[in-house]
Amino acid sequence: MTYAFPADELRPLSCDGRTRRERGDLDAMLGNYSMTLIDALDSLIIFGRRSAFKVAVNHIIESVSFDKDLYVSTFEVNIRVLGGLLSGHQHATKLLPSYTGGLLVKAADLGERLLRAFDTVTGMPMSRVNLRHGIANGVSTTVTIAEAGSFLLEFGMLSLLTSDERFYAAAKRSLLSFWNRRNGLDLVGTSIDVHTGHFVDPQSTTGPGQDSFFEYLLKTYMLLNDVELLEMFLSAYAAVEQHHTFEGFTYTVDMNKGTMSNTHLSPLACVWASLQVLVGDVPSALRSILYWYGLWKKHDALPEVFDTRSEAPTQARDSPLRPELIEAVFYLSLALPGDPLIFNISRSIASSLDKQSKVECGFAALADVTTKRLDDRMDSFFLSETLVYLYLALAPTEDRDKSLPVPLAAAVFTTEGHLFHMPQEEASKLLIEGTERRNRDLYPARASSMPMLGCQVMTPFERVAVQQRCRTKYLLTPSYQMQLNSETTRRCRPHSVMLHVWTGQTFTEPLMQIEGIASSLGRQVPSMHFMHDAAAIPGTFSPKGNASCAARGPNLARCVEGANTNSLPGFDQTSLPLPHSLSLLRFGLEQSPGHIPAFAGEQNLRLEPLRKIFSTRVLVEANPLFACEDLQLPRGSTAASPWEAYAGRLVVLARGNCLFFQKLIQVQESGAAGAIVVNSETGDRRLQVMTCPNQDRGGGMEIRIPATMVSWEDGQTLLRHLRQGGE
Repeated sequence: MTYAFPADELRPLSCDGRTRRERGDLDAMLGNYSMTLIDALDSLIIFGRRSAFKVAVNHIIESVSFDKDLYVSTFEVNIRVLGGLLSGHQHATKLLPSYTGGLLVKAADLGERLLRAFDTVTGMPMSRVNLRHGIANGVSTTVTIAEAGSFLLEFGMLSLLTSDERFYAAAKRSLLSFWNRRNGLDLVGTSIDVHTGHFVDPQSTTGPGQDSFFEYLLKTYMLLNDVELLEMFLSAYAAVEQHHTFEGFTYTVDMNKGTMSNTHLSPLACVWASLQVLVGDVPSALRSILYWYGLWKKHDALPEVFDTRSEAPTQARDSPLRPELIEAVFYLSLALPGDPLIFNISRSIASSLDKQSKVECGFAALADVTTKRLDDRMDSFFLSETLVYLYLALAPTEDRDKSLPVPLAAAVFTTEGHLFHMPQEEASKLLIEGTERRNRDLYPARASSMPMLGCQVMTPFERVAVQQRCRTKYLLTPSYQMQLNSETTRRCRPHSVMLHVWTGQTFTEPLMQIEGIASSLGRQVPSMHFMHDAAAIPGTFSPKGNASCAARGPNLARCVEGANTNSLPGFDQTSLPLPHSLSLLRFGLEQSPGHIPAFAGEQNLRLEPLRKIFSTRVLVEANPLFACEDLQLPRGSTAASPWEAYAGRLVVLARGNCLFFQKLIQVQESGAAGAIVVNSETGDRRLQVMTCPNQDRGGGMEIRIPATMVSWEDGQTLLRHLRQGGE
């Protein structure tokens, strides 16, 4: 504000503002609309500059205009300017009594101008758009995947706040346009032609050109509960862990071969460590950060490109004060609170920035990390992200929580560090209801507020993560090593599950509890947790509370005296189970040390139920019981059709008379959410959860629903209670 206001950027060595475009693509987001001020509105709040925030809001409303005959970077203006206006509007609504929504008016105007860039054959946006005239001839038709896939949060929030679905629909269409062109490895190239849909650069990376694409899949799911994005993220995450990851880094690979293209690393790839924390893989995130910090210590900075083969920076030796490493450290500090090494890493980064880059008028980027030559450059993200994450990583918990305009548990950070939280206005219902309708269309067997897995017990994400976790030696901090030592017996063990059945008469305790092993026609499957948060999941189930039940050992149907739903992980205590309902959960999951920070409030719990295979569904008995032919109306049912009677429910059927997968086909075609098969053999009290049957041998590929087989004894008990209840 002292040296550059109202220019878009500060030139820290010249002590003035950058008002002219003179650096090519680096200046493509400039437009003389006070970009840094808009980008840093969240920072003013977090740093306690409430008066300056009010002044900034008034200036933007009164003086900023986007009606300019100017080509700008569609992507950069979206994440920096539109994102800043939207988060600023949310903060101003809460903090400024006289505020009347002027920032949202500016955001809607800018959103309309950016929306014109999506008017292409494929629906992917042009990389440049004229703020006044839209798309013109002669503009490059090549965009990066990050440019095409990183509008979800900003356009989604704009749709929420304005009740205009066009913005989120455009962002989602763009995403699906290139995702549907991915190859069999679930990899996409770095750039694509928006007219032909052909990948221009076949290299796949987590760094420049793709970094925020992965980030927005997960974070938009957390914010908007768009299950389709979660499914995409799990597949993309698995592909990266399988093909990109080597030791603590994620390298660029050939999308068609899945093999490493080079040994170059960009600090933008540090975003992967943040995502590892968010999905609950704290050990891998810690390993990644320690590897990246090892590179940082070579020059007390991260060059734009570092070659791990030559152990030196390439010709791209500049370091523009990027936030990705300290952002990952911030997330890790939430997962491992109080770990001294994490704090020391944050302090070391802050000290290096202060020593190398601080000048009289601000902080200057490094033009060369080897000589420490400075550049007359301070990008807006330094104020909106780098300094913010440094402060949040170093501040005591109480100070951090007081500084935030909204609790971390009720918000997500965008790729530019803007804090978005779910609005409470009635206007938000339109988009949410539309998203829920699509969720129901795509996943008819899912519960109303959580994903519904297919027949595979483990998602591709979990399978790859298990492989990584079980074969890799981690670089660990001393305190983390101590925690991990107490957990070693739980690593890479078989995948235990538990089945719970309630009646319509009592909700205080399950009628039945059956414990067993997840398998694929008898094959044991290893497991890892997806999301776990002690604060979000009250209590954990333990048989120790009932000695007589615990004495019977695992894999047996167990009595339930004294059991209650409050002790069962993954259950929402505020909602009662449905009458005659069943819930199958995956227990015994690897709970690595460290807890997962809660983001987006209750929305965060939508990740936790991925531990559930069936979720909680109403049971219905198959008619005929063996389900070897088309299902008819269940006995005593008043439904208008078999589909109405079975759709979305768990069908109980008997083993025998036909092949297992034939039964599942009949059940699946009835619209059921899953199958409970009663074993025909006595004496075997195990519960078995079936994954996709016979897929290793090429059969059963059409099976999409999960199934479990209970013992004959437990099955008879289940059928008896089911028939007594009439459903």
